[in-house]
Amino acid sequence: MDSAQPPLITPPVPNRRNTVTLKLLFIAALVLLLQLPLSLINDLRKERSGNREVAHERRGDQQEVVSPEKPYSPTVAAAEGYRMVERALKHSMLVLTLTFTAFFLFETLAGLRLHAVHYGLVGAALCLFYLALLALGEVLPPGSAYVGAAVASSLLIVCYSISVLHSYVRASSIAVLLAAEHSVLFVVLRMEDYALLAGTGALFVALGGLMFFTRHVDWFAQETGKGARA
Repeated sequence: MDSAQPPLITPPVPNRRNTVTLKLLFIAALVLLLQLPLSLINDLRKERSGNREVAHERRGDQQEVVSPEKPYSPTVAAAEGYRMVERALKHSMLVLTLTFTAFFLFETLAGLRLHAVHYGLVGAALCLFYLALLALGEVLPPGSAYVGAAVASSLLIVCYSISVLHSYVRASSIAVLLAAEHSVLFVVLRMEDYALLAGTGALFVALGGLMFFTRHVDWFAQETGKGARA
């Protein structure tokens, strides 16, 4: 009598379900985690602003007047710079979320694999924007300080993206996104009376763009690792 055939053992299939959901949860957690260094930058801003005010009071020049021969004093420049940093930090979560979303879409739609370290380094470069804005704002007019900080931070991210995203075209897309983000943020910071309206309009545009570029994505297929049609 023939012996019974042993049952075939199917090799375990890697569980790729919910990968997209887990990555989105990671991005959300990273955005919240990066609020810690940003809060330290805000504390540094408060400390330096207070120290500068005390130093001016001791020198008796807190009533410094801007004259035609001296149209823009360092005192006025630093005060406006501190206010710009304070207002820019209030929009940090939006900037972080939009940038990470772009990397997430490239990872998902182009079949790339990005590690948590990649997202962390990009987040660190974004945080350096606010630190550079604080440092440059003490010695330059707010507009020049903002442009310098934005260019320095964006160059870090774009140069890193060339290697991480394996494409100059994708890195160029990140450059365009960062330029748009910083441009809109600068307009919002300068429009005190219409800041809420401008910010809300920017959110509608960002969400509309996200919906447009992902309108054909089969997210259920992405969850099961079968790919998607972009």
